[in-house]
Amino acid sequence: MSSKHAWKVELIPWDYTSEEHVTRMYDQRVAYGWRAVEVPSWAESAKKGGRITQRHDGPSHALSVLEYVDESSPLRDTAPEIRLVQRKPSNKRFIPIGHVALDVHSPEEDAKFGLPPREVVWVHSLYISYQLHNGGFGAATMDSLEALAAKEPINAKYIVLDTLSKDAKIPDDVLKALYADRGLPERKVSNEDWYTRRGYKRFHVEEKAAVHIHEDGHTTNLDLAYLSKRID
Repeated sequence: MSSKHAWKVELIPWDYTSEEHVTRMYDQRVAYGWRAVEVPSWAESAKKGGRITQRHDGPSHALSVLEYVDESSPLRDTAPEIRLVQRKPSNKRFIPIGHVALDVHSPEEDAKFGLPPREVVWVHSLYISYQLHNGGFGAATMDSLEALAAKEPINAKYIVLDTLSKDAKIPDDVLKALYADRGLPERKVSNEDWYTRRGYKRFHVEEKAAVHIHEDGHTTNLDLAYLSKRID
């Protein structure tokens, strides 16, 4: 199915061998306020043929509103491989307005959720710069990612993801850290509801599975919802 939003972004592979790419990824996770400390482990996973992370190149009219972590400065397409398959990078300049990852989990892990073997790909870590929210860039990214996942060499039939449960009771100090302390308005639509509107369906909830790490080091555990969508 065609999308009215897909033209808004181009997916460009993350160069996990580049210090500049890794640093920008870390800075964007800091801007997001979630899981920045995991970026080095994502790079190690990619080096072993695991997680495929895509950067989003945005249109020129969007760039003037980017403020966080010098997001308006360009990177270059330099990724030498995707899942250990060699590619010839274009070296073109692009503006990474966000990122998202595809990953294939082990058959054993998929089986724990009753998912079919060798037909599932997972989406992780979707981030769009806050200044571009409500502009269709998240929808554009998911449209493009779903189309990519259904093609060779992935050939997935289902996309699976986890996100905070819409029923999660988020403590005030976590909300303050994620929004008020950074001058951002709280979201009116939960992540789970946003994905549901895109055709994803909840199939499992895991209590206290998401961990938010506060600046002082203490943690808060929140409920995760697992969602899936057939894409073939």
